[in-house]
Amino acid sequence: MKKTIVSDTTTLQNSQSAEENVATKRIKSIDRFRGFCVFCMLIFQFLKNFPSLGILSRLAEHSLDKGIVILPGMTLADIIAPAFIFAIGLTFTLSFTKWQKLYGTKHAIIHYAERALSIIGLGTFLDMCNKVIDSMDGYKLNAFDYTVLAFSIIAIVGLILRLLALIPSWKKKLSIPAEHIFYLALSCLGIMNIIITTIDFFAIANDFNAFKYNYWVTLQGIGFAILVAFPFVKSKWWVKLIGAMTIFVAFTVFHQIDNNKAWLDVIVHGGTIGGFGWGAMLIFDMMIADFYFMKRKDIAFTLSAVFCALGVFLTQWLGVINLGSCSPTFILVGVGLSGVIFFLFDIVDKYITWKFEFLVWWGKNPIIMFLVEFFVIGVYTSFMPESALAGASWALAAIQGIIAVVLLTAIAYLLARKKKSISL
Repeated sequence: MKKTIVSDTTTLQNSQSAEENVATKRIKSIDRFRGFCVFCMLIFQFLKNFPSLGILSRLAEHSLDKGIVILPGMTLADIIAPAFIFAIGLTFTLSFTKWQKLYGTKHAIIHYAERALSIIGLGTFLDMCNKVIDSMDGYKLNAFDYTVLAFSIIAIVGLILRLLALIPSWKKKLSIPAEHIFYLALSCLGIMNIIITTIDFFAIANDFNAFKYNYWVTLQGIGFAILVAFPFVKSKWWVKLIGAMTIFVAFTVFHQIDNNKAWLDVIVHGGTIGGFGWGAMLIFDMMIADFYFMKRKDIAFTLSAVFCALGVFLTQWLGVINLGSCSPTFILVGVGLSGVIFFLFDIVDKYITWKFEFLVWWGKNPIIMFLVEFFVIGVYTSFMPESALAGASWALAAIQGIIAVVLLTAIAYLLARKKKSISL
């Protein structure tokens, strides 16, 4: 009996040690997979502006008429956001555990709740920038737009102070207040966005043509999914399964009754209500990640394949795989297909040594790459004449695409080489 207790204790210590090693050491297949997701999100969105590129311009299209259809109701572009959610699910528990051990449970909870709200806030800020650009073409900013603009200015001030804090002589004076200003401003933007997008949904439910504030895109959906999944970050795999299934079933019932499906489809990714579906997706992803890090990759891969097959099978009763409303079948296929893609990366990583690690570079700094793409490529596509984009020949379009890929990859490489990163 005594021998058994010692053996179990040793096993537990070894398991904890292995977990700590994984938490502190980057896994290149995960970085590469995350980089693949970010690269596709940003570069495909740029190539979308050039119809002359044919199939390349269709890669980022979510429309069934224009995009590349791979499953009933689902285009190739539809899998990128769920794949990025899967990448978050792979490291969420380990990242939280590492922070918890360094700073304590209370600080870790505050940090990750603030992090999720800040991601929503960052998406809000980017949407506000788009509205300011649109105002040059006649769009009238409303009271909420101006409120978002005010908090965005505060966030920019905090960001500038954070950058100045990189100067050694200013670090002690600026780092702490700059961080508080930056996070609090973005978190406030996140909370405001959740409220206004929920108002949008109920306005649509009362009147399909009602005015909408339209402050919800991919980053907001990702941040809200993290908030929904956060309570399960330290739970056992079976608790994650029960929690995810409970949210999934409740959301499925809501999605399928009355006209809810159509209302959800009006707001990008279903808005805050659809965010619960994305949250269920992330919890399922975290459960699969538990098996992956328990060295049961066979179970993790099998679960991914089962989720994908089940999602396709249930389309005959629950409807097509619809990104717009975050349909139940989309949740299942999003989990399963993303998992299968990741395990292909993981398998290839075992047998091939990569000398050109451009996807790893992209995967190390997704937040910075989002910002760089928005301000560099976003401004470029906003102010370039129509003839240089939609009217460009395939040769001119290809040149612009190559320049964009090389430029952004060079930035990702320099950041990775200098080991510079900004995380929310």
